[in-house]
Amino acid sequence: MTSPDSVQAQEHGNTVSTSGGISTNASQGREGSTERHDFDCIIIGAGHNGLATGLVMARNGQRVLLLEKNDFVGGMGGTRAIFKDCRNEVGASCLFPLSAEIKAYFDFEAHGVELLPLPVMAVNLVGAQGRPLIFFKNPVKLSLNMLRQFGPGAMLGFARFLKFCQYPARVLDRFTARKAPRKLEELIAEAGTPAQREHLELAFKGSAMDIIDRFFPDPIKHRELRASMAFAAVQATYKGPYTPGSGLCLIYTMAQEGSEGLMQRVKGGLGSLSECLAQQIEALGGEVRLKQPVTRILVENGRAVGVETKRGQRIYAPTIVSNLDKQATFNRLLADFPLGVDDQARVDAFTHQGAFVHMLFKLRGLPRYSRHLDKLNHIPGARFGGAMVLEPEELQRSYERCLRGEMPDQVPLAFQIPTVVDPSLAPQGYHIASAYGFYFPCEAPKSERGKLRDLMAEKLIDHIALHMPDFPDLIVDQAIFSSDHFASMQGVTNGDWTHGLLHPDQMIGERCLVEGTGHTTPLPGLYLCGASCHPGPGVTFLPGYNCAHEILAAAAHSGNSDADHDDLSAASAAPAPATRAA
Repeated sequence: MTSPDSVQAQEHGNTVSTSGGISTNASQGREGSTERHDFDCIIIGAGHNGLATGLVMARNGQRVLLLEKNDFVGGMGGTRAIFKDCRNEVGASCLFPLSAEIKAYFDFEAHGVELLPLPVMAVNLVGAQGRPLIFFKNPVKLSLNMLRQFGPGAMLGFARFLKFCQYPARVLDRFTARKAPRKLEELIAEAGTPAQREHLELAFKGSAMDIIDRFFPDPIKHRELRASMAFAAVQATYKGPYTPGSGLCLIYTMAQEGSEGLMQRVKGGLGSLSECLAQQIEALGGEVRLKQPVTRILVENGRAVGVETKRGQRIYAPTIVSNLDKQATFNRLLADFPLGVDDQARVDAFTHQGAFVHMLFKLRGLPRYSRHLDKLNHIPGARFGGAMVLEPEELQRSYERCLRGEMPDQVPLAFQIPTVVDPSLAPQGYHIASAYGFYFPCEAPKSERGKLRDLMAEKLIDHIALHMPDFPDLIVDQAIFSSDHFASMQGVTNGDWTHGLLHPDQMIGERCLVEGTGHTTPLPGLYLCGASCHPGPGVTFLPGYNCAHEILAAAAHSGNSDADHDDLSAASAAPAPATRAA
């Protein structure tokens, strides 16, 4: 079994990865050295949002430096070798639809990225004898299969459910670029009619089951649909499906960009997207330095002016951008710089919990579904992945056990076998698989969490084996990452990959620190560009893209669209609505 601790040791060793041809420039991290205004912008963290910020800035003539603590780019959307001769994703794994503006701006496919369609996007399963809920890419096949499996009532309920989600999804506004978000309460208050206001109150403050019960009321006929929708509502929140506020996560998950509500794989792993951006930044004269952890943001005369790395090197620039979450940025990198009382309270109020484990597997063959599900073995792409979920009542009990520091009786999970569509990720004859299991008791005493993590791994494999009996025998190697590992590997508070859970009181405008802006902070010279900003988590590139445009627009607003050093210094003190840059 591959130990996550050994993976971390590799990341912090002496060998620097050059995957994708990225220049690491590690030699420039001289201990105790100083670089003063060699750059216009320093970005802390080369996750996909940090890279998005960097590329927009570089395309607009800015000299950009990205400093990344790990030996790979992409952060929780990166790809690396965990198992011998494999490419693995520790974090995000599928690409959901990008906004039209993001697709046009970055044009990944024109820069060598290959996107792989999924004929079957997911197969969701409930219990050993449950009916498979198959999400075909083809909408006609999806509808016909739902009709055959679950009847006309379920098919109609699903269509009505999707329609119900459309209005609050527009209010959440997940896919609009270069727009500062407003507070949720203001948006609800502005609803045009009492019925619309009630609609938004239910969607954002009610529980997921308040919504699901409306469209799938029969616990027997609609069992699989109820369980699948309940599971969709709790993966990015620290709630159960019956807990008030979980409806927002359900709406967020179901929000679609136009008619492209489809997910895809990226050939070579999701990290190929970030590697593509890093290469473009360097081609424009920017730098991406790996294995360069930042330990401190430097403040002079009440503004951010630079960073200090773990090696003691100080690097200065008029604009500093953090791709970390708010608490990691202000309570760790700015621990010696006190914010105002109100600003600090807002930072500390964000809830960060990572109630999950992430498992990776190397397999010596492709597992088969059980006899009960044999037809899935003959549907092209049906073994790619999906979810193995619990009925909503049991999912709620699992959440309540998690709050008490206890394990769930059975682990609900999302799983993938990406080599079904991309054999390049593993040697010939082998497959890789991954699974996210919930609810890991992340608030249990730290001394107990290692044992609980290993027990969670056993329960997770047992659940997979319920539907794929040969899965355990095919395991060649495995690794398990808890939220504690995500905290140390990626620097995220409490291992929370959302950078602030999808709770009503910390979404949309509440995700911002300076009202009327999306990324400006109370500390002049410092911006945030990660998932802690609107629209939040997911590989959308929007937080990073929007942040760069906010910086450039503010600089232009200060009097010079060329955005030289002085303009960028003034920009953080004079935020302006974003406009489209180059």
